[in-house]
Amino acid sequence: MARMIQYRAGDTFLHRLHPLSKLLVAALVSIAAFLFASWIALAALALFLAMLHAPKPIGFAGLRAVFASLPLFVALIVLANVFLVHGEALWWRNVGVGLVQSLRIVVLIVAANLFLAVTDPIDLADAATRALAPLRRLGLRVGEISLMTMIAFSFIPLMADEVRRLQLAQAARCGFPKRGPAAIRAAAPLLVPLVIGVFRRADEIDTALHVRCYRMDAPRSSSRGAGWGRADGLVCAAGLVIFFAGLYAHV
Repeated sequence: MARMIQYRAGDTFLHRLHPLSKLLVAALVSIAAFLFASWIALAALALFLAMLHAPKPIGFAGLRAVFASLPLFVALIVLANVFLVHGEALWWRNVGVGLVQSLRIVVLIVAANLFLAVTDPIDLADAATRALAPLRRLGLRVGEISLMTMIAFSFIPLMADEVRRLQLAQAARCGFPKRGPAAIRAAAPLLVPLVIGVFRRADEIDTALHVRCYRMDAPRSSSRGAGWGRADGLVCAAGLVIFFAGLYAHV
C-alpha cells in the first residue's frame, strides 16, 4: 500500500511537468471518467493511464496493489446495484451498470496513483503558493494553504507505512489474516494506535516548524522553481480534449 501511493523521484517527462498542470489534468480525467457511459471508453482510458506507469522510476508495483483488491471491490459494487437499485431494468443490466461504475473508480484510483507518484508535495505546495499569490490582497492566507497541501500529501504515504508497521506487529504477535471478514475484524483494533501514531507525527512536524522559526505570515521561499513550458500546455490541451469528449458523450 505504501508503495502504491508514494512519490518516486525521477527525471521522466511526467516528473518534469509543472505540478499544477499535472493536478489539472488529473482532475479533468477524473471528471471525464464519470461522464463516459461506454465501458469501452472507460477501459481504454484506464489502460492509457496504466501504460503511463511504464517508466522505471514509477513502475507497476502500485497497480498490482490496486488490481489485487479489485475483485472484491467490483463484487461489492455489482451486488449493490443488483439488490439495492430498484427499477424496471433486468438484473443483468444492473450487473453491467455496476461494472461500468467499477471502471470509473479504477480510472480515478489509477489517475490519483500516477499523480502522487510523479509529483513532489514540496513542488506542489510551492506552485500553489505562486499561483494563489495575487489572492493575498483579498485576505486569502496562501501560506497556510500551501503548508496544509504539502502536509496532506506527505501524510498519505506516512499513514500507509504506519498501517503496514502495525500489521507486521500484529502478525508477529498472533497472526494477521490477509483477506476476508477476518481481516476486517483484525484491522479494527489497529485504528486506535494508528490515530495515536498520526497525532504523534503531527506533533513532531509542529515541533520541527517551531525549531526552524517558521511563521505563517512570513514570505515563503522556494528552493526549486518549476516553470510552465510548452509540454505543460500540450498535456493540459490533451486533458481538455478528454474532458470535452466525456462531456459530449454524456450529452
